[in-house]
Amino acid sequence: MQSGLRAAFALLCFAAAPVAAADLESLAAHPTWSALLHVRQGEPMVQDPGFVLTLGQFSLRAELQATVALLEGDDAAALCRFPARYAWLRSQGAVRERSLSHCTALVEFQTRAPMQDVALVFASETLSQPSSMMGHVFLKLSGHDATGVLREHAISFYTEPVTWNIPRLFWRSLVAGMPGYFTLGPYADQVRSYVDGEGRNLWEHPLRLNEAQRQLLQAHLMELRPVQFTYFFQRYNCATLVQQVLAVVQPRVLDEPDLWTTPKDVVRAATHAGLLGPAQALSAPRWTLHLLDQALTREDVTAVQQAVADETLPPASASDPRGFLRQQAALALNQQWMADGRRSPEAGATYRQRLVAAAPADLALSSNPALSPAAAPPDSQFSLGLQRREGDDALVVSFLPASHRLEDRNDMYFNESALRLFEVALRQSLQGRGARVEQATVYAVESLLPRDRFTGGWSGRFKIGYEPQAGGDLRRRGAVLVEGGLGMTQRFGRDLDVFTLAAAGIGARSGAYLYATPSAGFVLRQVFQMKAVVTVSLLHNGLGDGRTVREWQWTQAKYLGPNWTLVGRYLLRERAGLRQREAGLELKRLF
Repeated sequence: MQSGLRAAFALLCFAAAPVAAADLESLAAHPTWSALLHVRQGEPMVQDPGFVLTLGQFSLRAELQATVALLEGDDAAALCRFPARYAWLRSQGAVRERSLSHCTALVEFQTRAPMQDVALVFASETLSQPSSMMGHVFLKLSGHDATGVLREHAISFYTEPVTWNIPRLFWRSLVAGMPGYFTLGPYADQVRSYVDGEGRNLWEHPLRLNEAQRQLLQAHLMELRPVQFTYFFQRYNCATLVQQVLAVVQPRVLDEPDLWTTPKDVVRAATHAGLLGPAQALSAPRWTLHLLDQALTREDVTAVQQAVADETLPPASASDPRGFLRQQAALALNQQWMADGRRSPEAGATYRQRLVAAAPADLALSSNPALSPAAAPPDSQFSLGLQRREGDDALVVSFLPASHRLEDRNDMYFNESALRLFEVALRQSLQGRGARVEQATVYAVESLLPRDRFTGGWSGRFKIGYEPQAGGDLRRRGAVLVEGGLGMTQRFGRDLDVFTLAAAGIGARSGAYLYATPSAGFVLRQVFQMKAVVTVSLLHNGLGDGRTVREWQWTQAKYLGPNWTLVGRYLLRERAGLRQREAGLELKRLF
C-alpha cells in the first residue's frame, strides 16, 4: 500500500511539473525514446521484462510513464538500472536531477572501459559460421584510463550455433530464436580471433560524436549488459542491435528501413547519416598475401618465403620499387605462420620487430575505399524477366532477400562469390501452360578464391533447395537438392578468373538418388560496367536416371548504375544427339 502511494505521488509530481515542460506526447513520439527502447514498427524488439517495464501492454507512452514513475521514486537503484533513460529524460526536463555516483557498476564500467573514442567495426564475411555469413558488426571503445594507459574494448552481440543440423539450425535461428550474447572484452582478442584465427578483415569506422553523445551511448551500453536477448538471424541480430544503439545518438540511421538489416546496411546507414569518419582497414595476413602475390614476380615470392623461413630480411634496395612489397609480404607471411602455429609467438614477434625496423618510413600500405562495406551494393534484389524454353515463352519473377549472385558486382570483395538465402523464383507461361515455382533456394553459397603462391587457396560451393534438374531426355523436373563441391580458381591479370569444381549431391524426387556435377568455367570482368560468367558442366545421374547430360551456360550482366542490372542468360544442354536451348533476359533491381 505504501509503495503504491509513493509511486502515485511520484507520478503526480511528474505530471504537475516536468510533463508540462517536456510534453509527454512529444517525448513518447521522439525517435531517441524509441531507440532507447529498441522499438521497431511500434513493438519492442527486446522481450525481457527487466528492460521493458510494460511488456505485454506496451506502448511508447505507457513505457515513458512507467519509466518516469520509477526514476522519480525512492528506489535509487532504478537510476543505475536505466542510466541512459535517466540522462535523456533529464536533458528533456522530464525528471529531476539526481546523482549517479552510487551506481558502482556504471562507475566501474566507465573506469575500466574509457570511451573517449568509439568506432563501428565491420568484420568481413565468413562461410565457416552460419551466423556471420553476411559479416559481423560491433563497436570498439577506446580511451585512456586514470593512469594514462590506453584501453581498447569491443562491445559485441552474437549467437553461437550449437549444431550443424541444418533444418534445426534454421528453425532455431529464424522461428524459435537462439540465446543472444552481449559482451564486453579486450579489442585485441577480437583482432586475434577475426584477423589471425578466421582470416577475416576488419574495417574500423570512427564515430563522429560529441561529449554528450558519448556519455549517452556509454550509459545505454551499460543498460544493455544485463538484458536477456533472443537472437533471430533475420530480424534481431548483430546488425539490428548495433543500428538501434547508434540510433540513440543519431536517429537518422533508421531513416531508411531495410527488409532484412545486414551488417553492411548498418555501415551504409551510418555513413548516410553523417555518423562515420574515414575507415581504417586491418587486413588478414592471408588476404594481404593474396593481393601482394599479384604484384610480385616468382623470384620475389621465392625470396620472401626463404627470408621468412630463415628469419632474415628480404632483399631490398633504394633502386628497387618492389623491395617494400617484399618486406610487406614477409610481415604478412610471418603473421600467417604464427596464426597457423608454424612459428611461435615469441619468435614471430622478434622477427616482426626486425622487419618493421628495416621498413622505409615514408611508405605504407593503404586500404582501398572501393573495398569498404559502405561501397557495397544493396543486399536484396528483385528481378522480372522473359524466358524461352522448349518453345514456351514465360514470365519469370524472382526475389532474393539476401544477398548476391555470381554475376553481380563483387568489386568490394577479394574474390568472386555468391550468397543466396531464401531465394524464390516463379514462372508464368505465356502459352497457357500455367504457373509454377521455378526455384526455391534455402541456402546457397559459392566462393571462387584465386590461388596464390604463398598460401594456396580453395574454391567451393554448397546449396540446399528445390530447383529443376535435367534428366537424360533433357526435360527438367523439380527436385530437392543438397549439393557441395570443391575446386580451384586461377586469376589471370586483374579481370579473368578460371575455375574448376568437382561437385556431387543428393537429390530427392520420387525417391533419393546420388548425382555428380563437375564443372569448369571463367568469370570475365569487362569494360563498360559488364561481367560475363561462362560455365560448362556435366550432370551424371540427374533425377536418378543413370545418364549424363552436358550443359553450357553463358550469363552476361550489364550494370545500369548502383541499383539496376540487366542480365542475359543462354543455356545449351546436350546428350546423345538431343539438344535443348534456353534463353532469358531479366531486369534486376537491388535494394
